[in-house]
Amino acid sequence: MKIYDSLTNKHFELVSKNVSIYNCGPTVYNDIHIGNARPLITFDVLVRFLKTTKFSVLYVHNITDIDDKIINQAKTLKKSESEIANTYYLHYLDVNKALNILPMQMPKVSENIPGIIEYIEKLIANKAAYTTNDGDVYFDVKSIPIYGILSHQNLDQLYEGVRKETATDKKSPLDFVLWKKTESGMNWKSPWSVGRPGWHTECALFVNKYVGDHVTIHGGGIDLKFPHHENENVQNYALFKRNIADIWMHVGHINVNNEKMAKSLNNFILVKNLLTEYSGNDIRWFMYQSKYENPLEFTHDLFQQSTNELLKIFQQINYGYIQMYLQKVKMIRTIATMDKEFLNALNNDLDLPNAKAVLSQQVKKMASIIRSKKFDKFQKIMGTINAEFNVLGIIYTNPLDNPEIKSLVDEWQKALSEKNYILSDKYRQQLIEKRVLNA
Repeated sequence: MKIYDSLTNKHFELVSKNVSIYNCGPTVYNDIHIGNARPLITFDVLVRFLKTTKFSVLYVHNITDIDDKIINQAKTLKKSESEIANTYYLHYLDVNKALNILPMQMPKVSENIPGIIEYIEKLIANKAAYTTNDGDVYFDVKSIPIYGILSHQNLDQLYEGVRKETATDKKSPLDFVLWKKTESGMNWKSPWSVGRPGWHTECALFVNKYVGDHVTIHGGGIDLKFPHHENENVQNYALFKRNIADIWMHVGHINVNNEKMAKSLNNFILVKNLLTEYSGNDIRWFMYQSKYENPLEFTHDLFQQSTNELLKIFQQINYGYIQMYLQKVKMIRTIATMDKEFLNALNNDLDLPNAKAVLSQQVKKMASIIRSKKFDKFQKIMGTINAEFNVLGIIYTNPLDNPEIKSLVDEWQKALSEKNYILSDKYRQQLIEKRVLNA
């Protein structure tokens, strides 16, 4: 499998069958929007595909439950920080379940404070970090010559984009906090002060703790490339003299009116709200409209078009199974193998639009197969489609598993056998209204 590395701007082939993946998770101060869900779904497909193609996968996805945003939300809602963090963490698990996300290791920052302190101590010992008189700890950016390698900028360019600070003990405006002295909000004792860790250190520690001195693939939203991923990388380099990832995989924004979807811009759509009207299948299918690294435009019309597309695919499959049932054709066991073109698409840097197009073409071929009553071929192609659905995380349910639908089909069959076409049309219309069949 080839994956595009956003550090070198080149494609790399996965050679080893043992793959480790780290994907930056949410800060649990609020519910996630669909822009946050895009990397979550993208990496879930990657994990599913790798496992299906016989890779051994270790997948880590952190939960940031200590942050200024959580403190501010706690003050606003007059609740404790732990209550806020746990509430939205549980909401996040609910969203994961609704989106059919596979289980993964999900370490929390609050449960790893001793490890983070020890990690910072190692950075200080390696002269890559320093303490201030105030009890803060900063990473010394100038101590690592590769700073800026991921964002493709040199130090001079980065300095230009940083506000010059004067009233601080920082050696450089680019130096970032590893430990912040504070008695406000959740805090812990450390060798330097009572305080809490900085954001950038938690992910570097988690890669080190759960994977080792580097990870095969490190990913997240494109907005994390700088400074978060850049800062992770230099911490790892300071300790192990190597980049934290072999491959950097960044997922593009979801845009609204050509602007990045963000809570700060108040143009976001919460996943939980979208799930009140649509399914996890619908959200996943929409995410496959463009390549993961490209921006994806969201409008309600575009989302509805995508939803209708998936519905028609399901309805075509439904029709096949119903015709099998009406013709009293026995189910046969089929070998679940993906189509070669589908495999090629995903092997080529997880090309989801092409993979989706291959699956859609397979469903179109199905129509003539059903008309000619070649149900052995129908079941064979369904074995392929089910394997592809599984990789895409799409859940298809045979409508005949629903007693109400099955009863309607039986009545439809009975009316047809009695040549009562007015009654049979009535039952067929009910199946259309229930969106089991297409009009």
